[in-house]
Amino acid sequence: MIVNDIKAKIDSGEWQPDTQIPSQTELAQLYDTSEMTSRRALSELVNEGRIYRLRGKGSFVRGERAADPAEVKATRGPAAARALNTNGLEKLYLVHNTGAQILYLEHRFYDDMFGAIREESGRRGIAVEWWDYSLHGKLPDTPNAGFIVTTMGEREFSSGQIEQWMQEGRHLVTVHSYFPQFSVPYVIIDNLTGGYLATHHLLELGHRRIGILLTGASLVDLNQEFSLRLQGYKLALNLAHLPLDPELVHVVNDDTESQQSGELGYRYFEQLAEPPTAIFAASDLKAYGLARAAQQRGLSVPEDLSIVGYDDMRFAQYVGLTTINQNSALMGKRAVEILCSDNAAKRGSASLKDEIVPQLVVRQSTAACRSAISSP
Repeated sequence: MIVNDIKAKIDSGEWQPDTQIPSQTELAQLYDTSEMTSRRALSELVNEGRIYRLRGKGSFVRGERAADPAEVKATRGPAAARALNTNGLEKLYLVHNTGAQILYLEHRFYDDMFGAIREESGRRGIAVEWWDYSLHGKLPDTPNAGFIVTTMGEREFSSGQIEQWMQEGRHLVTVHSYFPQFSVPYVIIDNLTGGYLATHHLLELGHRRIGILLTGASLVDLNQEFSLRLQGYKLALNLAHLPLDPELVHVVNDDTESQQSGELGYRYFEQLAEPPTAIFAASDLKAYGLARAAQQRGLSVPEDLSIVGYDDMRFAQYVGLTTINQNSALMGKRAVEILCSDNAAKRGSASLKDEIVPQLVVRQSTAACRSAISSP
């Protein structure tokens, strides 16, 4: 209802371009719903290109729809490319800091994102080059260039590097990470909503003992993604009026995602006095390890244990894993759109931000809780 009402106001002209719309708190009050519902509605509108967000300012009606690729009649040739590239970019660099760890590109998250960046850049007549910062130690000085800065693995860019590039006047946007202390446009996945969707799905199936399996040095030393997924898990429990049981939150101390982490996680959960009936594994690799370990001990997935992963990696469809698709292709597309727009420049220090809403993909690894089925 929220999404359709806002679209109607925009289409009718009641809300003009750059009009500020109510906050998620105000929308929740207006429509008598939860803030999670209004948050998801706003994110959906961002994903569809109907509104944009300015950090610290709020959400506004997008006023550049004439330059939307879907609405440009001629999709080929120099004229069409110029219409989609109002900033006059000639080259776009995909900046990463992973060094020799090229296998990160095999992950669907990055493959989908980079594929969308190349496709959208091509539509706009912009050349794309892969730039390994760990090899070069600096950004290129190419005129009329834009930079999409991304994080893969543990080798993240420091805030000092971002600040230096800002001082140099670099035209950049960060994806998959953000620096709230700086006015740098960014596009990220809404991992809080992702964690909420995974946990809410299990709650809808009647599960009440729901574990969550994370990766990190400790609970207070999680990376940005896992921390937000944990917040989503907690929010889903809170809205279902269920207390948080600390023993159902487990962190495997590992540097990378692996099947073994899932197996270690299962060993922890099985020794609890009251093991969970469902587990949100927070990654597909851990979810697969969990499922194998459970089956090796004679349990049936999902009859005895429901499992939800995160990432929707290619193998998930073949093993029937319920998971969260991060919609990273849209994240890549939006990063290019932001670089090709002069919107951020018009607004001075205000920073454009987009949070892409992930999607729940239900397969065969989740089912109704047996205790819920047998309850009167």
